[in-house]
Amino acid sequence: MSEKKLAYYPGCPSATTAIEQDMSTKAVFEKLGIELSEMEDWNCCGAAEAEDPILVYALNARNLAIAEKDGLDIVTPCSICYYNLARTDKALREDEGLRAEMKDIDSSLEYKGTIKPKHILDVLVNEIGMDELSGKVEKKVNVKVAPYYGCYIGRPSETAFDDPDDPDLMDRLIELIGGENVQFSSMKTKCCGGPLMMTREDIAFEMARKVLESAKNAGADCIALACPLCGMMLDAKQPDIEKKLDIKVEMPVVYISQLLGLALGIAPGKLGLNKNVVSTKEILGKVI
Repeated sequence: MSEKKLAYYPGCPSATTAIEQDMSTKAVFEKLGIELSEMEDWNCCGAAEAEDPILVYALNARNLAIAEKDGLDIVTPCSICYYNLARTDKALREDEGLRAEMKDIDSSLEYKGTIKPKHILDVLVNEIGMDELSGKVEKKVNVKVAPYYGCYIGRPSETAFDDPDDPDLMDRLIELIGGENVQFSSMKTKCCGGPLMMTREDIAFEMARKVLESAKNAGADCIALACPLCGMMLDAKQPDIEKKLDIKVEMPVVYISQLLGLALGIAPGKLGLNKNVVSTKEILGKVI
C-alpha cells in the first residue's frame, strides 16, 4: 500500500461501547506503519436520524469535507458509519442539485468528491493485501471463529468492497492468522437486532440469540465482527439476553482487529481485550 496516512473517523461508539474496537484498530494500523490521523471536530454519521435523509447527507458531507481539506481518504472501523459515508459520497458525486443544497445549508458542507470513504476491512485486505499482512504475522491464533458480518457491511451494494451476499474478507483474515472458520454462512449477514434495541427489545434479543446460539452450535470459540452495534448486541447485551431468555451462551465476541492484532504480536491490553464484556481469556490461551 503506497498511501501511509489516512483520515480516521472513529464514530460515536469509539469512546464508549466500542472502545476496544477503536483501541485495536489504532494498534493494528500503527503496527503496519500506517498513520491514522483522527479528523478534527468530526460529527456523528446520523445513524439515529435515518428518517431525515437530508440531515444524514449533511452530517456526512461535513465529515467528508473535513477529510477532503486534508487531501486524505477517510477510513472507519464502523460498518454503519461506512454505509452512511459511502452513500453520501455516491449521492454527492452524482447529484449536482444535492451538492448545491448542501452548500446552501452551510459552506462547511461543500464536498467536491476528491477523496474516498473506506472501511478498515477494505484497507487491510484489498489495499495492504494478504501477502504483506502474512509477512507481519508473528503468532498463530489457534481458535475456531464464527465470522459475523452483520447486515450493514455490504451496503450500499453499489460501493460494496466485499460480496454483499456472501462476504469473505474476515474469513480470509481468520485463515491467515491460523484460525478456523466454522460453518456459519447461513447467519453471517443476518441482522443482530441492534436497530430494534430501543423500540422492540424482545425482538432484538431474539434475533441476537439466534446469532449467538448458531455460533455456539457450530463449535466456535468466539464470534468475530466489525460493527460496534453488533458488538453491543452480541457482547455487551449478552448477559441481559441470557437472563431475559433464560439461556446460557457464554460466547466471547471480539472485533476482527483484536484477533489480527494478536497475530501481529500486539499486547492484549493494547487491543482492549480486557474490555470485552464476555471474557476473552480462553482465546488468549490459544495464541501460540
